Amino acid sequence: MKRALLLALLLAAPAAATPADEAAIRAHGQQWLRAFKAGDIEALMRLYTPDAEVALHGHPKLKGIAAIRSYFTPLLKTPPNADFLLAEESLVVDGKQAFFLSKYWFTIHTPQGDIPDAGRSLIVYRKGADGKWRLRVDIDQAAPDVTFPPPPEAR
Repeated sequence: MKRALLLALLLAAPAAATPADEAAIRAHGQQWLRAFKAGDIEALMRLYTPDAEVALHGHPKLKGIAAIRSYFTPLLKTPPNADFLLAEESLVVDGKQAFFLSKYWFTIHTPQGDIPDAGRSLIVYRKGADGKWRLRVDIDQAAPDVTFPPPPEAR
């Protein structure tokens, strides 16, 4: 009997995504940008899981919240003037994990001029015991089909 129950649990369909889950995941990018632009390292770190991994193109992979904090802290000493736009390509919510694929356009405005960065991002979210979605994996890459200027659908 236990074996049959275990097999049934393993083969069960994942929990369906709720509109609230999808909305929370889509809002996460704006929360990230607000924390980044405000120079609020604590708010930014609350958006990540403790074991998060971040792989920004052109940089070594960051593993764990301490490494991510070390990377962002110097960047946020003076809150940056930045714009961040996304064009969603897909969002798949599978139980307590979600996969968000998008094109992005990120520009930091400095007195010396703009620093633009465009590409594609795959973000894996994990839903915590508290019901909040947090960033578990963030992989950004340059993509030849994502260039400036951003298209009208980028938000």
